[in-house]
Amino acid sequence: MEELRDTHRLESRSQSDQIDKLRSQFAETEALLAAATASVARVEEESAKHKAETETLKTEVERAKAVGKEEEEKRVKAISLLKTVRTKLVKAEKDRDEAARERDAAKEEGVRERERGLAEKARLEGEVERARAERDKEVAALKAQFEKELAEVRDKFEKESAARKSQFELDAITSKAAYTKELNAKTARIAQLEASVRNMSQEKDSMFDQLQMRQAELESSQSHLESLQNQTMELQYQLREAADRTAVLSDELSEAQRQAETNGGLGGGVSHAEVARLISDAESKYEARLAELRTKIRVLERERVEAEEEWSKGLHSRSKEVERLRRELKEKEGEWKEEMRSAERRDEKVRELERALVRKDEEKERDRAERDSIRADLERAKEAEAAARQEREESESRISLLERQLEELKTRDVQLRANNKASIILLYHTIRDELRKLQSSAALLERQRNPGVGFWSNTSRANVSNPSSPPPDGPGVFSSPTSPRPSSPALSEQAGSIRHEEEVNLEYLRNVIMQFLEHKEMRPNLVRVLSVILRFTPQETRRLAAKV
Repeated sequence: MEELRDTHRLESRSQSDQIDKLRSQFAETEALLAAATASVARVEEESAKHKAETETLKTEVERAKAVGKEEEEKRVKAISLLKTVRTKLVKAEKDRDEAARERDAAKEEGVRERERGLAEKARLEGEVERARAERDKEVAALKAQFEKELAEVRDKFEKESAARKSQFELDAITSKAAYTKELNAKTARIAQLEASVRNMSQEKDSMFDQLQMRQAELESSQSHLESLQNQTMELQYQLREAADRTAVLSDELSEAQRQAETNGGLGGGVSHAEVARLISDAESKYEARLAELRTKIRVLERERVEAEEEWSKGLHSRSKEVERLRRELKEKEGEWKEEMRSAERRDEKVRELERALVRKDEEKERDRAERDSIRADLERAKEAEAAARQEREESESRISLLERQLEELKTRDVQLRANNKASIILLYHTIRDELRKLQSSAALLERQRNPGVGFWSNTSRANVSNPSSPPPDGPGVFSSPTSPRPSSPALSEQAGSIRHEEEVNLEYLRNVIMQFLEHKEMRPNLVRVLSVILRFTPQETRRLAAKV
């Protein structure tokens, strides 16, 4: 047990020692970890500082590059501007020479035009004089001939008009008398025909009335005949009834005889003589009635036959009378048509006479029209004479107009010469002023420019080392000869020249801005000039060019 306790104690002690060791190792590792984190933090801070320094260096390098590029662009733009100014100057000199040549050519052309105008004027004056003389001769000849023809035509027309007038009056009187005579005869004949037509119409009406009466009588006779036929049919019906009744009575009689025989055979009844008497009485009575009916039938038959004969005779006579009336109507209609045709022929003759009168009137109108045409010819001749006079006046006015145009051409030639001379002088002075302003602004920009990096730093150092040499690929106006350590009088002189150049540059800037605001078509070119003067960045220059 003690050994176990000792072993257990030793094990627990060894375990506690190990735990202490582990705790000490853990503390050491924590201390090392804290030191490592601190060193890492310091390293990170140092790296951040290095990064910030590198970023600042990069930004400075980029800024220096941008400044160098801007200076290079400004230099290139200034050089291109000077080149454009030189080309403009050369072009202006060429334009001036061309204007001088054109002026000389215009002067020579004006002299030739004036000479041609004078020659044309002389030629036109000669032609006008010849035309006037010829026109006067022709007008005089035409006037004499026209007056002679007019007198002849007037005499002829007066004679013909007098003859035609007398003939027309005679024809009118004779035609009027014949027309009135024939018209009176026609009116009398028309009145007679109208009276005959009225008589015929009256006769026609009376005959029509008689025909109506006869037709009424015929209809009444037909109705009477129908009534007689009806009576005959009734009598025949009564006769048939009497025959039937006699047959019935004979049957009754035979029946009575049979009964009587039967009764006699039985030993009682009426005697045979009495029966025979009754039968004979009945037979006589019925025979009398039959005879009476037969007589009535015969009378009715005779009356019917007589009525039929009378009706047929009346109908035949009426038909004959109707035929006669129809023939008379046809004859009257033929006579009426003949009268109408004769009336139409008379009307046609009257219309022919009226047309003859119209033709006479038309001939009179034609004569009047001929007389009016002769008068119109006379008026046209007068108008032709007036037109000839007007043409002569127009030719004179054209000559005066040509003279005025010649004077206007002379004055225009003088004005063109004066305007060309003034415009050439103004253009020359303007180009000279622009060149001076551009040179002064370029020199001022070169003096005010800060020393840059790269190419411009080299050029500035080259200028410092060799003040008399100009920069490469640039005119002498961009060189700024400076010494590294100028004296005070040189500084004061340089400051005065800078102020003078600033004033000149300000004047040039004002003129450029005025042109930019006044002339819209020059703005794209003036944007480049302003970008050089005001030192725009490329982004600003592009933005302004996009706006313009």
